[in-house]
Amino acid sequence: MNKMGKMSFQMQLTVSLLGCLFVSVAIILVCLMLNIRETERSNQIYIERQDEQWATDLDFMMAAIDKMRFLHLADDEVERIVTEGKNQRQDFKIADEQYMSRLLNVLCTTNSDVLRITVVTSSGDIYGNYVEDSETSVTLAREHLLYGDENSKSRMFVTDVYEGTINLVPYSLLTFQYPLYEVARGESLGTVYIDMNFGAMRERFDALENQDGWSKYILNGNGVIYASDQEFGAAIGAQEQEKIMEFAKTGGGAGRLKINGETYAVHVKYLEALDWCLIQCVKRSSFISGEMRRINLLAFWVILLLCGQIYVGTLLMKRISAPIKTMSLVMSQAATKERKELNYMECREEYPREVQEIAFGYNAMIKRIHENIIREYENELIQKKTELQMLQYQINPHFLYNTLNIMSSIARLHEIPYISDISESLSRIFFYNVKGGQVVSLQDELDNLQNYIRIQRIRFPEKFEVSYEIEPELEKCRILKFLLQPLVENAIDHGIGEKRRKGRIVIRANRTDEEKAEIVIEDNGVGIAKEKLKMLQNMLNEEMETIQEKDKGGIGIRNVQMRIRNYYGSSYGILLESKEGYGTKIRIILPVLKGEE
Repeated sequence: MNKMGKMSFQMQLTVSLLGCLFVSVAIILVCLMLNIRETERSNQIYIERQDEQWATDLDFMMAAIDKMRFLHLADDEVERIVTEGKNQRQDFKIADEQYMSRLLNVLCTTNSDVLRITVVTSSGDIYGNYVEDSETSVTLAREHLLYGDENSKSRMFVTDVYEGTINLVPYSLLTFQYPLYEVARGESLGTVYIDMNFGAMRERFDALENQDGWSKYILNGNGVIYASDQEFGAAIGAQEQEKIMEFAKTGGGAGRLKINGETYAVHVKYLEALDWCLIQCVKRSSFISGEMRRINLLAFWVILLLCGQIYVGTLLMKRISAPIKTMSLVMSQAATKERKELNYMECREEYPREVQEIAFGYNAMIKRIHENIIREYENELIQKKTELQMLQYQINPHFLYNTLNIMSSIARLHEIPYISDISESLSRIFFYNVKGGQVVSLQDELDNLQNYIRIQRIRFPEKFEVSYEIEPELEKCRILKFLLQPLVENAIDHGIGEKRRKGRIVIRANRTDEEKAEIVIEDNGVGIAKEKLKMLQNMLNEEMETIQEKDKGGIGIRNVQMRIRNYYGSSYGILLESKEGYGTKIRIILPVLKGEE
């Protein structure tokens, strides 16, 4: 609430209207989801009723043909014929065939779905209501057997849907195979093959009521054998069939499938006797009923009305808050630290009287600020001029350079080599300081560093050694003058100087990438204590103004860091690493500059 109170008037109104829009959309979405859930529940109930009706029709059909496995028990003559086999006498043989044909034909007539019944005895005799093609039909049925339980005597076997002819008429057939057993001894008497008219069954399935977006399918072990939507049925592949079987056996009979870019709600009823899955698919998009469309229409008008309110409210608030916003932008400049000319506030006649008075007072304040800024600039110029004069009054390096040369000559004359070496190296250092500008090559800086190291070796004989590992291409790289000497001095005084054994200083220079190079000064001295190291690292990360306040003179690691950042920018500088008792590593990150860059 506090954050909103700090916003502009226009922003507060916009946020409020957007909040109303968001709440309205959320309510509409909740209503829509509740309607979808209710529609899905109603559809689920309807589908379950359809599945029950479908399964009941198939159960009646199965119950009718299932009785035919007991044909030999219901008719003694059939049992005799099946048990004894065909008689050797031709007249008895013909009589048996005619009896079986008439009986099987009557059974086919009583069940409109049954087209042909064929009985094959255990002795190989074949009887059927179409004797002329009985042997062919049995062979064809055996080729299309799909599944069954070999270990069960009473198990029914079912074929896939296949094309066949009966009395030269083509049919889509589905064959059921039942075993015939002698009850007392449990011996096999033969097999009954019942050929069903699957085409007629398909017509009855097509006649069932279908809603828009709904489709029905029958799936067996080989795939889809019936599809009310042929195109969709062809799109049900092996992966989809596997998911459907999972829905049927472990998924509670329902799930979702995505086929051809559409999401379908799938409802499956599994018929164990046939190993069939009765499938009903409903498009998710068809869930949007007339009531949902009305909700969508209402949502559209509500959102449109809220958008109109936001637009009109924004225009109104813009007209009211425009002068205040202009004043706020102008006045905010006075609070910044940027040194640029402050703008006066425009005072228009259409502004309210209170706003005009604020504008007059602000303009008067800006006038006084301008006067103070001019005085501040004048004071800064005076201060800079004074600093330059102080630098000019310092000791002239040329005078020191000439004096040291004289000392070196006198030392050689009197054969005092140490004084000669010290004065000569010191004179070269002063000459290096005098000549050129602030920027030199890395090689020049290393040459000057060797003069300093020469003096320190005289000071600390056999105390340390220095090695260099410089990439040749970096020797001409341009760096600030006197960048390395203060850091090497720290390594000698605070690292190697306090160590009892002989020390070692390694100076390396290498590229880190195309634009940056790294100069490392590493010693094996006494290192830095953790608390002091943390203090030094924090100090190196401070702003330049703070560093100047803490260290107003002297040469040290802070001064080097300040020079690097002042010259190259804040992305370059010194990284300090140390471990007490093991040594210190100073990494200097610099840009790779050559020539006049």
